[in-house]
Amino acid sequence: MEETTGNSLRDELRRRIFHPLGLDATLPAEVTATDGLARGYLPADIPAIPATEPVDATELDLPFNWAGGGMVSTGRDLARFLQALFGGELLPPNLRAEMLRTVPSGWDESDAYGLGIEQVSSVMGKVRSPCGAAWGHLGLGYYTTIALGSATGDRQVVVLANGMVMSDEAWEPLGRLTWACYCR
Repeated sequence: MEETTGNSLRDELRRRIFHPLGLDATLPAEVTATDGLARGYLPADIPAIPATEPVDATELDLPFNWAGGGMVSTGRDLARFLQALFGGELLPPNLRAEMLRTVPSGWDESDAYGLGIEQVSSVMGKVRSPCGAAWGHLGLGYYTTIALGSATGDRQVVVLANGMVMSDEAWEPLGRLTWACYCR
């Protein structure tokens, strides 16, 4: 991107996507919780970070690739992005169709995978959608994000948790919440 446009990826994302869509709360990851954003936590039982209680991982220096996850956003901005992506504001119809062409994923979080997007009919294989599959991603890390939209852009749901969800005990209520909001 930088070689082609002469601008940084961050600047091009702002110019082409964030500003036109009004995504004012979507920022590069170097913005931290001190800027009023939620803190993220790792569970105490992770062998790499031995602790007796959850670890605030918000400001840990982790080697993220900026284009592959190094952004922070809000539920509102994520829903707006999904609306624009699926509603035809960001891609012409032929590229949108290419993005939604899938192969089976074999992962718990999705049924199929397209170009950077998942088709999801159950949340982590625990709770099935009563109204059909949605498109988006489950973000798994020290924040958990479920961000899904309809293929036409008319429905979105974003569920955010500021911790790592690792158990069926947690995925089942998150799945019920997701589909209750999405399918209404």
